[in-house]
Amino acid sequence: MLPAAHPAVRRITGLGCSEQIEIVPMRPGVVNGESHPGTYARDPAPPPDQDLDHVDVAHVHFGYDYLNPESARDVIERLSRAGVPMVLTVHDIVYPSHEDAQPHRSHTGMLVGAATQVLTLTEVAARELWVRWGVDAMVVPHPRLLDEAEISAAIRASRHLRAPGDIVVGVLLERMGENIEGPELLDLLAPVAAGRRGAHLRIVVESQAWRDACGEDRESGGHHLVAELAAEGGWESVRLTRYEARDLGPLLAEFAALDVCVLPYRFATHSTWLEMCRDLGVAPVLPAVGFLREQWFDRCDPDEHSGEVYDPRDPGSLTWAVHTAIDEPRSAPPRVVGADPRTVMATHERVYRAAARRREAARDVS
Repeated sequence: MLPAAHPAVRRITGLGCSEQIEIVPMRPGVVNGESHPGTYARDPAPPPDQDLDHVDVAHVHFGYDYLNPESARDVIERLSRAGVPMVLTVHDIVYPSHEDAQPHRSHTGMLVGAATQVLTLTEVAARELWVRWGVDAMVVPHPRLLDEAEISAAIRASRHLRAPGDIVVGVLLERMGENIEGPELLDLLAPVAAGRRGAHLRIVVESQAWRDACGEDRESGGHHLVAELAAEGGWESVRLTRYEARDLGPLLAEFAALDVCVLPYRFATHSTWLEMCRDLGVAPVLPAVGFLREQWFDRCDPDEHSGEVYDPRDPGSLTWAVHTAIDEPRSAPPRVVGADPRTVMATHERVYRAAARRREAARDVS
């Protein structure tokens, strides 16, 4: 399972399968000897005796975007030489961090062509994969990220982070990639606090991205940003909330304390953060890009549930969407049938067994 450290992958691997299947988290560098320079490069390495001779199926989720085309082909060829079939889950048809979509599209097309089975998260994404690459992808809904104990603990802890009657709006700047509207969007949120008592703003940003952006001035830069937004926006308080990408645990209470979370994407396909909102009962304000709307409102009536969609090209629509999310609170849409974690894992197990059977059949023929 690659990469091991992403929260969505850890959730799936943490569920386990039957006693006959062992899931071993791996980092991409195990396959081709290269290390990811970014967030998930520090995935725990497998034991020294772990090699592809002990692997029946490789399941790729993320971690290939940093590779050059030759390295991506090397991964595919090495798996092929070892006789290891590859299962691919396409989370992102459009790479969420860079405007230049061609490298990611090239990698994804290469992997789609080599995969024994392709999975994705929504029906609309499956249709897009068919149009782009002629592949019949299986739809496996995103399982919840948190278990009941984690959800309960986060909600209990969140009560100490806000007062009764508070309105807490979060803005997810994430890794501040090219798909994120940062300062411009924060300015657009200023009218939200006008005339509201107890309105608080939380800016959620990945720690390493903040360090990279601010350098030595990261502390003073953060204080300056907070002070400026508090003064200009009329917020009762503004706080910068930083998190470590490989450990979202400390962020859960802060996230559960939000009433509304703004996803400021300019382009995207799916979002793990939407599933965090669903788990913790936070109302997302999401842009009309990619398949975010379909992911959030999958097979349910948008008028009956939380979640407001805005046009990222129209500044006024964002303010309207946040106002609506605050003033008309509703419950999060339920997960679709088949999104129960155990059902998701059982589906994966069937896919793995089918891929392994094809591997054995190919060996018998040769």
